[in-house]
Amino acid sequence: MACVAVISLMRTIELEILRPQPRPILQQKELIPCNKVLIQSLHEKLGFLIELLDENRMDGIQAIKDLETKLRDVAFRVEYEIEFQIAKLYEDEEEEIGIADLFVEAEETLDLGDIEAEDKEFRVADLYVENTQGEKSWPSCKLGRILEKAIEDIDAIKEELAKVKHVIALQRRETTLDAFTERDEEVIMLGNSSEHASHSEEIMVGKNNEFQIVKKMLTEHSSRQREIVSIIGMGGIGKTTLAKRVYEDQSIVSYFDKRAWVVASQHHNKRQMLTGFLKSMGYENSGTEEELAEKLYRYLLHQRYFVVIDDIWSDEAWNVVKACFPDNSNHSRVLLTTRFAKVPTRIGSSNDFSHQMQLLDESESWNLFHEKTCKSYDVEFEAIVRPVVKKLKGLALAIVVVAGLFSKLNTLDAWKNIAETLNSFATTSIDEECSRILSSSYNHLPYKLKACFLYLSIFPEDKEIHVRILKKLWAAEGLIKEFESMSIDAIAEKHIQELKVRNLILVSQASSSCGGKIKAFRIHDLLHSFCVREAKKDNLLHVVYENGCSSPPKDFRWVSIQSNNLSRHTSYSIFRNCRSIFSFSPIGTYLNLKFCSLLRVLYNIEYKIANLVHLRCLFSNGSHKNMLKPFRAWNLQIFSSDRRLGEIGILEFPQLQHFNCYYIAGDFPIFFHQNLKSISWIGPDQCTRELFANIPNVKKRIKYVMNPNNHIGRLENLKKLVVCDFPFGWKAVNSLSKLPKLEVLKLLRCICIDEEEWKLSKNEKFEQLVYLKIDAIYLKCWEASAYHFPNLECLILSCEKLEKIPANFAEISNLKSIKLIGCLTSAVASAKQILEEQHDEGNDDMIVIEKYTIEPYSSDEDGEIEDEEDEDEEIEYEEDEDESDDDESASARLVRSWSPLPLQPPPSLLSPPPPPHSPATTPLHHHHHRQDEKN
Repeated sequence: MACVAVISLMRTIELEILRPQPRPILQQKELIPCNKVLIQSLHEKLGFLIELLDENRMDGIQAIKDLETKLRDVAFRVEYEIEFQIAKLYEDEEEEIGIADLFVEAEETLDLGDIEAEDKEFRVADLYVENTQGEKSWPSCKLGRILEKAIEDIDAIKEELAKVKHVIALQRRETTLDAFTERDEEVIMLGNSSEHASHSEEIMVGKNNEFQIVKKMLTEHSSRQREIVSIIGMGGIGKTTLAKRVYEDQSIVSYFDKRAWVVASQHHNKRQMLTGFLKSMGYENSGTEEELAEKLYRYLLHQRYFVVIDDIWSDEAWNVVKACFPDNSNHSRVLLTTRFAKVPTRIGSSNDFSHQMQLLDESESWNLFHEKTCKSYDVEFEAIVRPVVKKLKGLALAIVVVAGLFSKLNTLDAWKNIAETLNSFATTSIDEECSRILSSSYNHLPYKLKACFLYLSIFPEDKEIHVRILKKLWAAEGLIKEFESMSIDAIAEKHIQELKVRNLILVSQASSSCGGKIKAFRIHDLLHSFCVREAKKDNLLHVVYENGCSSPPKDFRWVSIQSNNLSRHTSYSIFRNCRSIFSFSPIGTYLNLKFCSLLRVLYNIEYKIANLVHLRCLFSNGSHKNMLKPFRAWNLQIFSSDRRLGEIGILEFPQLQHFNCYYIAGDFPIFFHQNLKSISWIGPDQCTRELFANIPNVKKRIKYVMNPNNHIGRLENLKKLVVCDFPFGWKAVNSLSKLPKLEVLKLLRCICIDEEEWKLSKNEKFEQLVYLKIDAIYLKCWEASAYHFPNLECLILSCEKLEKIPANFAEISNLKSIKLIGCLTSAVASAKQILEEQHDEGNDDMIVIEKYTIEPYSSDEDGEIEDEEDEDEEIEYEEDEDESDDDESASARLVRSWSPLPLQPPPSLLSPPPPPHSPATTPLHHHHHRQDEKN
């Protein structure tokens, strides 16, 4: 309950007060010196209290919950008071408003929600206190009172916690855990069981009979009409996992000409469904709804197609897209997954094409639990947990979540305690049991991980969550921070791995390099609904849905806008005290943020200029002509925009880590500090020696640089380099071998003017390079050896004129894969020869993958070559996350040199998910089509 509030308050104290370089206005007003002891004391007490609660996580004990609620309210109140004071300092300084007016306005603005009456003693009259000279003084007294009251409240909570622990200890000596465990109110889940088709790590235990049944409906039934096949079952039973297994089955792939996958979800959106269908098939997906529908119809016409609509809640979701699916009388099939039996009937799915999923039997349940915990059990452990698994009644999601909980426990006593707690739930239905399981798993999360998990509630149901975005948001909200030798990215990735191990997230994209690091994931709908429920209960979240929304609470911190028609039913005044606003509308959201002075995160918002004193993170598609004021957003960490900026002058943002904008007019501002990790969209005249000298610690990227080797030698920490849309010579590429830490090099859509040969000398050696991708039009001959790339692991080539790969690459001992996209048959043959020699030397794991192979002097049918692996590189808001940027494993990059062609703004962060199928990774994979039967 208190996890987000306390962690956020601690981070605010660190950012605003405890850091060596606080805001200039705080230094001018001398708020800090005389309160430093109180500040440090409060910070230490908060940290100690979190540790106490973390060590005593107890499932369902009401007394502990009550204390957490009190702690939450105190933390929210104190953080509000501190941030409110800072915002008013700026307003008072700039607007020079009178004291009387200040009192009135602050009284109107201050809203502490449902906090106890005795805690509402904060009065604006106390903002000014007379000093010994009888003058009004803002700085010390008010802040001191806030801190003293906070410390008093924290001490009281700590004393109560000690008493509760003592009582619990006595009770444990007298009775079993279930004698005093108080039950939560029932959790009624509103989500569904939509695990997306790209969940690469889903385990399908049992269900082979059901797999065969559905498969026969799709391929063996005599009906030539377009038929609707339905998989029906309760949330968490495994409908999508079964659909995914069918979708990816090789015989299904061969039988159908076209396949498409989309998630409808409870709050379906026609445009998103259409773009999802097109993207899953690899087609361009821009245009109006009418244009998208026409494209989809045209691509499916005269084709035998297989379409999956996952997680459909109503016949309306089908009705808005059904006209896009022609009936060609050639065995086309549409597969629906739903938890509502009436939906297939209303849509027109007959009994011959309907399958009701069954719960796992006892043997299958145990096998699934065993697979997910990845542990071997002796007789004692098995005796403890088997009754728990049996009690889950074969519901796959519940079994998987319980397995994740037990997988973190290593002692017999710990297993006994959890088993006793779970067995104490006197539930009467499977839904009720699943709700209990999710609550128990959540309650046993460490405090910091619990806060990060709750934050997932801001994303729409079934939304693919990109790790590169999420970790920035976590950091901006204050939920994670650098710790000792670990960077923010490293800590975020550790948290994500923890959630994965506990089976609370479903991996949808993993990196092809760097050990398969998670790039994107989804959260099961039941878990998402649980997240939303808990976040709302803690006064954290308000969601604005497409079809209207419930009345917002009096006070909340996060707004998730999932509507295209916000202005029709929502008042801007509800955002007054929120900290973060997220828009997931495909058409963007415009807001007037005049009174939202406490905002710290804006995501995909177009806005009227506001007093953004506390802004830490901006992902925006709006205008920012006057946004970057040098003394206001002192704690700005991320600035990302797809719009042009006017001249913004010389600024200073000491916490800035990521700067990304489409284009800046005039001289580039010198406001960067050693915290900067990435910077983007720099014009040719702005790429100066002075700029590079000011960013020595960049570990991620610089985008659109005119000449990458002019000053790049200054970036000795650079580990990842991507150059795109840039005409250059191969000598410039050779000079990059001087970068001592370079691990990843990508040359995308590059034109080597007047040079068809890439030749390396003895002194040009890429010592640390492990990943090399080349997309070059005119490269014909490549002279190199294992000496030049001694540690290369992954080679990707998209070079339509390249005749062959250097034969000596067969001597690179670490080589794991070669992928050729749109290359000549001779280049493919040379790769196969390298593969053969590698296998002869014992490197049996190496593979070769080819796609769109061309004969000499021929070209791809559409004149374009698509590389599925690099779809995320087209997202210009933030860096590709193949690698983390902690010092041990980071692969920084210099990205996208200046294009001589007219530039288009980058696509939105809110692009639809990638295709649900990943590129083939089997040796010598060939794209093939079935031989259609024309009888």
